[in-house]
Amino acid sequence: MARTRRRGGTNVAPPAEEAVLPGPAGSKLRRSPGRSYGSHREWLLARHGSVCAYCGARVPVETITLDHVRPRRGQSAYDRPDNLVLACRPCNSAKADMPFLAFLMARRARGVFLLHYGDHLSEPLKELARKSSERPMIVVER
Repeated sequence: MARTRRRGGTNVAPPAEEAVLPGPAGSKLRRSPGRSYGSHREWLLARHGSVCAYCGARVPVETITLDHVRPRRGQSAYDRPDNLVLACRPCNSAKADMPFLAFLMARRARGVFLLHYGDHLSEPLKELARKSSERPMIVVER
């Protein structure tokens, strides 16, 4: 079996086939063996614009970063689209490898933004955001 070199220096075998993940409102999230961080970033930019999923700040496209909601800590399984969001540099730096729940509880308003700009996240992550949020989710007409 062929092995590929992944970010972080670990050798992992590529997935055997493309996975389809359930997405919001009947859409599907696809994780293909060749999808890069760049394509995840572009997908999120097209979906939400250059907005931080943690604080709601609009930032220039060239400075927005891609963040793992649950820290990957060397595990490629966390590179799925339902674990990635756009984040401004200050939020990404503040979160670093902090556990997700601890990061949300440090500033509970983050949960509101994450529910809106992270509507593609996995249900367990969205449920944690709902439970930690101090106010109801914002509703924006698209």
